[in-house]
Amino acid sequence: MSLKNKYNLLYFLFCLVGCCIGGFVAVFLQYKGVSNTQIGLVTGIGCASSILLGPWFSNLLTKLEWLSPNKLLFAIYGFIAIAFPLIAYLNLSPIVIMVIYIVMYSLYICSNSFVVIIASGYTLKGVDINFGLARGLGSTSWAFTSLFGGSIIEIFDARILAVGFVIFTLMMFALMFTMPEVRMRAAKGEKGGSVGHIIKTYRSYFLVLLGFAICIMASTMLGTYLPNIVRSLGGTTATFGIAAFASAFSELPVMAMAAKWMKKCNPMTLFTIGGIAYICRTFIVCFAPNVTVLVIGMLFQSISYGLITAVVTYYVMYNLAPQDQVMGQSMIGMMTSGIGSTLGNVIGGVLQDTYGLGAMYTASCVLIVVGALVIASARFAEKKKA
Repeated sequence: MSLKNKYNLLYFLFCLVGCCIGGFVAVFLQYKGVSNTQIGLVTGIGCASSILLGPWFSNLLTKLEWLSPNKLLFAIYGFIAIAFPLIAYLNLSPIVIMVIYIVMYSLYICSNSFVVIIASGYTLKGVDINFGLARGLGSTSWAFTSLFGGSIIEIFDARILAVGFVIFTLMMFALMFTMPEVRMRAAKGEKGGSVGHIIKTYRSYFLVLLGFAICIMASTMLGTYLPNIVRSLGGTTATFGIAAFASAFSELPVMAMAAKWMKKCNPMTLFTIGGIAYICRTFIVCFAPNVTVLVIGMLFQSISYGLITAVVTYYVMYNLAPQDQVMGQSMIGMMTSGIGSTLGNVIGGVLQDTYGLGAMYTASCVLIVVGALVIASARFAEKKKA
């Protein structure tokens, strides 16, 4: 198997693993007796912790010759593969479960940038990696896990997620042993970019990340508590799996084509299209009268999150200096899964428990419009710079 195909399979397995811990977080924690507000705190604090861990890991990768993103993935997922079954099958208090899940969730969020950095490393060495296709295949694996996971959980219970996590992690480890390690150290005499350096040097890029983070904040409110939204429309856990499947599966064709679109279109135009699609997705989901309309809204995930995620990753690969790419890729996760998801999870949980779903819908709609406008402003910032 070629290295390109191995990387595609790696991302496929990586998202199978990720869906077990991130895709059903509300379902698992509710099963263990954690409230909506507490779920918001768990995911919010986990995301917030990744804001500090992400840059720290990035600095280590550029400074330590022996360290690679491959090794970090082994360490992180080895730890979670032990911790997850423990909190699933031991009779622990909700507080202890929350603390352990915060650590697991934070490490899980940081790990996404390591998989992307592996693709950057291979690309810099001349390997033909189609990251968009790999990321789209990952979305497909997430989609199928969501689809069948909901039904499997109903047959057994939410603890089966820990079993699936361990199985898929071992499969991912077996594949990684056959792949060369990546080193992303800065060249001698060059210093890897800091967060401040990235913001100052690549202003239009930072505006895209800022707007994307606001959009993620809005969509996280709906995504994390999607099981509650589905139930409010008369659906079940299995129905939630179908909605999540439609959302994730729709990303594949868009992500696979992102590299070709980058060659024909200005990336800032693509970012703007993604922002508009985010508005459509959010408003349809919030005002959906039934599950069918909800699923239609979720399909806009393809040209909102799917498009922006693929294009912004390519933007870093093609527009940031080699010594800035590790931090540039890490900042994607820091701004979106870190800051955006942190605020979205916490605010969404509090609003839902205090005022109900309607208040959460209103906040999400307002934020998504603001985020899309910030993304669009990046295009004007780039023109001004030119």
